[in-house]
Amino acid sequence: MTILVHYMDITIKDQSRRGLARGIIRHSSIYFLIFLIIVFTTFAIGCIEDEPSQNVSDTPPGDQNSSEPSIDENIEKTLVGHQIVYYDIAGEPRYYNISKKDIRNIEKSESNGEVIWIATVGYGMQWEIHLNSTGESILEEIQLFRT
Repeated sequence: MTILVHYMDITIKDQSRRGLARGIIRHSSIYFLIFLIIVFTTFAIGCIEDEPSQNVSDTPPGDQNSSEPSIDENIEKTLVGHQIVYYDIAGEPRYYNISKKDIRNIEKSESNGEVIWIATVGYGMQWEIHLNSTGESILEEIQLFRT
């Protein structure tokens, strides 16, 4: 008699597992829909930008004056290849050649009532380079590290 009760207990457990499997299969479309919502939401959040793209412009393509280089282009042309001389701890001259990747930041500023541009150059060894209003001439080089 106890063997029969034990057998019935196993049968009940098997039926409850089968019922769970049937429930999952029966409601799989709901789980799939939830999965799609999560994937789409994650994708949509990833596509949202904090700032507008730099390729976006308010002026139509025909109205842009492409013959004049921008300030950034002028500054890049002026700085790339420029050699900065600094002195090491022994007072020996060292040379730093500026490459495009060394130009970290460009900011507009004012000095003596005139517009100037300040470019931060370098990573470990940094300089602040002041350029004129067109970005075509270096006014001053300021070393931001000690030797």
